Amino acid sequence: MIFDYTGVILAGGKNSRLPGGKKAFRKIGDEMILETIYELFSSLFKEVIIVVNEPREFAGWDMTVVTDIIPAKCALAGLHAGLFYASYPYAYVTACDTPFVKRSVIEYIVSSIRPGYEVIIPQTDDGVEPLSAVYSKDCIPLIEENLKKNIFMIKKFFRKKKVKEIPVDKLKMLDPQMQFIFNVNTPKDLEKAETIANQQENK
Repeated sequence: MIFDYTGVILAGGKNSRLPGGKKAFRKIGDEMILETIYELFSSLFKEVIIVVNEPREFAGWDMTVVTDIIPAKCALAGLHAGLFYASYPYAYVTACDTPFVKRSVIEYIVSSIRPGYEVIIPQTDDGVEPLSAVYSKDCIPLIEENLKKNIFMIKKFFRKKKVKEIPVDKLKMLDPQMQFIFNVNTPKDLEKAETIANQQENK
């Protein structure tokens, strides 16, 4: 099923803890992390947008490539740009360094969209995960207000009554190890991702 929503990939990070090239272009097994996310998103959403700092490096990809409108170089600014350019009222947003995005989890989160909610966000054992969540374009003015105030934490713009949290126990039924939120920030993370990928292949 293809949803009438936008898939947004945030790829504008500084990459400071994982030297040697952009995280999005790193490979797990034979496939770039970005390819994995893009293939899934293009099969789920009518539109795919990637938010980057250097658009020329992403030429040739069949998706809309955009840059921050408010150049704060943080995830919140990337989220703002993704929502601003989205053609649909809701966007599912993930970071470019999440190699184990999972169709069933995304479908479950997206199917939980209801009128009146601005954010549909998964719970984890450590709280909520703002970079594997759905956002409404209604969030744009709230994000802009916080960016102007230099408040960069994503959760700070949430209006509690307009946030729907997806219980962690529901998500664990679909992804018992919650691997959909695993992200590659360091060389150690990259090594762990390779191990997970090999385990999945050998199942």
